[in-house]
Amino acid sequence: MSVDAPPKRFRATISRNPAGPKVEREGGMFDAGLIRDVSLITVGEALGHDMWCDAQFIESVALEVNRSPRGIKARFTHPGLSSDGVGTKLGKFDNARVVGNQVIADMHFQRAASKTPDGGDLADYVMTLAEETPEDFGLSIVFDHDFEASEDFASEWEDGKSPDKDNEYNYMHARLWKLYAADVVDSPAANPGGLFKVGQEAAIEADGLLSYALGISDVKPSQSLFNVDSDRAKQFFARFLSRHGLSLVNEEVAEMSEEITPVEAPEVQAPEGLTREDFNAELGRYVEAFGSERGTDWFLGGVEFAAAQALCIEALNAELSEARDQIAELNEKIESIALGEEDSGVATPEVLEAESEVRGFAGKINIK
Repeated sequence: MSVDAPPKRFRATISRNPAGPKVEREGGMFDAGLIRDVSLITVGEALGHDMWCDAQFIESVALEVNRSPRGIKARFTHPGLSSDGVGTKLGKFDNARVVGNQVIADMHFQRAASKTPDGGDLADYVMTLAEETPEDFGLSIVFDHDFEASEDFASEWEDGKSPDKDNEYNYMHARLWKLYAADVVDSPAANPGGLFKVGQEAAIEADGLLSYALGISDVKPSQSLFNVDSDRAKQFFARFLSRHGLSLVNEEVAEMSEEITPVEAPEVQAPEGLTREDFNAELGRYVEAFGSERGTDWFLGGVEFAAAQALCIEALNAELSEARDQIAELNEKIESIALGEEDSGVATPEVLEAESEVRGFAGKINIK
């Protein structure tokens, strides 16, 4: 997977119906209850994606829902990098229609949603949430973005400005390629009208998660907003940086180090009885065989070449074992994450990223 490639799967800003959903505990497509008049998408910014969902986009969402004979799937929360969709299926959405600047639809619960693998009753929980605090009931669609259609539309803008006056930052207008699901979520990235804090709280928690994952902070953050295991995220970033030969540099420390006059290291003297040419040639043999760091350390430490070979084989075997363990872990992650999108038959971005890691490790240690 190319690091520069744009993401394909997107999640829209949370949408809520100001008029409130209508809960019916009986009836529906599966005779297990339904919630009428829920909002799938609202015209406005898709927070976190620098995209604008306009009237044309929400109309295409409604058409896509109604095009499917049994609607699109409903889930409880988005599957994430360190979680999957097992046991979170709620049912289906159908009867979509555009009302004002929103797409309104009906949410039908499956019987299985009342008997999840962990023994919970998600259907009752979601219906009760919609009854007691409808302002906290929100949905976010999961879709593929049609980049080509967006770019074609943007090419027609007069003076390079969006024709939608509310799109003040001239975000690319989203265009729908494929609609996968709509998930019940509770997140700060809420649209106007909800009671969730926007922007500042999310930014603070995101900063905490990234600081911990990248080793900048030792404080393990809460997982309440992003549904990501902090320790697994930390391991993922460590492997990513290592695989691409990257490292983090503190700009202030780097600037200070540039101002300090470097102290010249003392010249390494050749051992008695060994000429400078012979010394350099032997050092070069160690470096060529074992790498700059190991070769230099072992040569200057007086390790015989045969002993250095044994040490190198031992180190490589340890790295090989670790890489195999990481591949096994990534394969398990691929299998678990893939279950979250079993209805669509399309791999999630998380699956593609994990598969890319597996290929990277396999190529590095020549595993077929």
